[in-house]
Amino acid sequence: MSDNINRLLIVDDEPGVVDFITAAAHQLDYTVASAGTAAEFLTLVDSFRPTLIAMDLHLPDGDGVELLRMLVARGFKAPIVIMSGVDERVLAAAHELGTSQGLKMYGTLAKPVLLPDLQMKLAAAQTTRDRALDADELRRGIAAGEIVPYYQPKASLTERGWIIDGVEALARWQHPRLGLVMPDEFVPLAERTGAIGDLTSSVLTAALAQVRAWNDEQLKLTCAVNLPPTLVTDLSFPDRVAALLSRYSLDGSQLVLEITETATMQNPMMTMDILTRLRVKRIGLSLDDFGTGYSSLTQLYQMPFNEMKIDKSLVINVPHSREANTMVGSLIELGHNLGLKICAEGVENRAALDLLAILRCDRCQGFFISRAVPAHDISSLVSHWNRESPAASFTPLPSAVV
Repeated sequence: MSDNINRLLIVDDEPGVVDFITAAAHQLDYTVASAGTAAEFLTLVDSFRPTLIAMDLHLPDGDGVELLRMLVARGFKAPIVIMSGVDERVLAAAHELGTSQGLKMYGTLAKPVLLPDLQMKLAAAQTTRDRALDADELRRGIAAGEIVPYYQPKASLTERGWIIDGVEALARWQHPRLGLVMPDEFVPLAERTGAIGDLTSSVLTAALAQVRAWNDEQLKLTCAVNLPPTLVTDLSFPDRVAALLSRYSLDGSQLVLEITETATMQNPMMTMDILTRLRVKRIGLSLDDFGTGYSSLTQLYQMPFNEMKIDKSLVINVPHSREANTMVGSLIELGHNLGLKICAEGVENRAALDLLAILRCDRCQGFFISRAVPAHDISSLVSHWNRESPAASFTPLPSAVV
């Protein structure tokens, strides 16, 4: 096996496609191996140890969905890009299937593969030895205050249109050697090494300090922070959050904690205790990534959530998929019937924003509104957006009781 840190395994039985991808990968200093059958693939996964897989869904002796299942059984952690000439819905379904099983799906490539799209995927998955991070370095970075929140705006549907009235805090590592490091490079490391609690506390403290600063500027925003599974089984967590709110003279209603359904399943009784205490303190609770799991309906009526976030994998298809539109509309109606606010993430264009207004979605976020930006950019961004607020395509219903 090559000692190159970037190793691409191509799984495709078309020699022309393999040669095309190999040439592009060599330009980015990848070592490349290829497999034309499922049997060859399984051998190479173990011996070649790829850091990236580009996989066609069609093979002579199997299909990509079967291979994804085999990778799950092996605990495979490297990124996977799936390719096919099938329609986009099949590609999207295979991608979502891999994600739901815990694989690191890195997007899709429709055939015939376009060189710019391929180069972008290869470059995004590329790593270097200089970027290798370890637990000691992460803990040092947390202690040094190098983990800083960036903020992605969230807009609410009002009679005036879509108005930004909140943000989600998303961690970034301002690394002294590597510059700005994105969370997919260090959050999994924090989870594996037990540093996720300290990381979350660091982000939460910085975010609440920033909310206090915005309040002092007469900019009133709610702020959402992601809560990892370890903290929904920590009985002291609600008191620590209350102490932080008190330190910055903030009301609990300005904080929203976003929790995935898988986090609530580890110890449901203890989680119920913790979440209920948080709601008593008026802190918002949002069920994150709704639409990607299997027991979400149970969590919705058993746990004291007051918001449901519809996963971007559904929302992104709303403008051009009747099925996605129907699903999102049904989830919004379900949530409203349960007295929940609904937030849609993954809004990437005006068409999605207009359709979400018609479907009476309460809140949304996504690249069309803004990517996550540093704290100092938020004030002008909010002012500009709210001044030029896109008019609602449908008059919203009275807000759900929360």
